Amino acid sequence: MKTHVFLVAGRNPEMRAQRIEQLLIEHAGAGKITLMGSTEFFSVASVEAQAAMFEADTARKALGIHVLRLSPGCLCCSSKLVLTTHLARTLRLNQPNVLLVELESQSHPEQVLQLLKEPQWKDWFADITLVEGFV
Repeated sequence: MKTHVFLVAGRNPEMRAQRIEQLLIEHAGAGKITLMGSTEFFSVASVEAQAAMFEADTARKALGIHVLRLSPGCLCCSSKLVLTTHLARTLRLNQPNVLLVELESQSHPEQVLQLLKEPQWKDWFADITLVEGFV
């Protein structure tokens, strides 16, 4: 079984969150889903919004969606090691059918896409879709 990957990019954390929710709904029946989410939201969100995010994570987990919050930073630059470590662990242990990866606003989507197309990942991914274009 290979994993379908969606990289969700864009400068606005709230717009990325909305797109992630749409993707979760669209792929609800696809089997195991893992969401690797950005922590950038926590640096700009109010305490109430952060609490709502934790509640959403709890609700997602109750639906069987595995949620990981990634450390801040660009996933192809400063946080590349964090991404590859979490990704390898997630693919081996959780074996998701669908993987959603939220990229922070300072990330370089095309470079992250190229990183995931490296030979070490070729046996793991069915396809990789870059979802972007949000203001």
